[in-house]
Amino acid sequence: MTNPQLPEHDAQLPAPEVPATVADGQVFVPVFTPPVEGESITSTLTGNTYRIGPVIGEGNFGVVYECTDTWENLLAVKMLKPLGTYEQVRESAIAELEKLRLLRHPNVTYVHDAFEFRHTFYIVFERCWQPINQFIQSDQFNGHLWLRAIARQILQAVHFLHCNDYVHQDIHGGNVFIATRSDDMAPNDMIFTFMLGDLGITKMVTEIDAQNTVLAEWMRAPESIVPAEYGPMDHRMDIYHCGLLFLQILLGHPLTLTTEEVLNGVPRKMALQVGGSFNFALEKALRRHVDYRTASALEFWRDLNTPA
Repeated sequence: MTNPQLPEHDAQLPAPEVPATVADGQVFVPVFTPPVEGESITSTLTGNTYRIGPVIGEGNFGVVYECTDTWENLLAVKMLKPLGTYEQVRESAIAELEKLRLLRHPNVTYVHDAFEFRHTFYIVFERCWQPINQFIQSDQFNGHLWLRAIARQILQAVHFLHCNDYVHQDIHGGNVFIATRSDDMAPNDMIFTFMLGDLGITKMVTEIDAQNTVLAEWMRAPESIVPAEYGPMDHRMDIYHCGLLFLQILLGHPLTLTTEEVLNGVPRKMALQVGGSFNFALEKALRRHVDYRTASALEFWRDLNTPA
């Protein structure tokens, strides 16, 4: 597969498509125009053309489509939802692109391109096979057999982000993906790589607080709900989210929790019941009080390899 490279300069999009003021003094307001399945759109940054496929995912801040580029690579393109003014959405697109280009890692989804088309902002990624949420619900899936392999790769990505002073803030089964590679020597065998994706709300650890963290209620860490009681919001929030993810892998299905259940420590209690040989590692990562929680991704990995 050809991997087109973004130009090696500071992350930026081409000049904005904002029309100039017209003769009568009126200013055109940019109109957000989402893509239509089957149409082709061309990047003003790389000149690559992408044929839009069906929707394969949607989050709070974007919609993800299948796409194929000029080189016939199978990719995915994220369209940012118009949440805010044109300028605010453009700033969000630039910020996400900067993070993706800075935080390149084998277990972080790879960005191929980013551009604006008809006042709509796009970021093009490698296309993965499926999200973990789907994988864990497949027939004969055994989370106790898969957990260590998944955790080893995802915790490496988390450790890399933390070493660069970033906090992902949004680690869950819909943002962790499986990329597949074939082995030329054994074409019928597939090699799995587990990837951390969607850095849309990833922030520097010094920038996060309860006011600028927008998450689904079920995955809010206790410190994001009552920081005065449970401690400061920092990189250990990612540890809590990894704990929730790994718990769901053992359960074999996604979880939905109420705020009351989170504050009552239900996730930790569930980990103690279903964790088996991993129960110590999971219950430690899911402790409500930050100061008593697993301190780092490396510590989490060591705990997973320590007999309960």
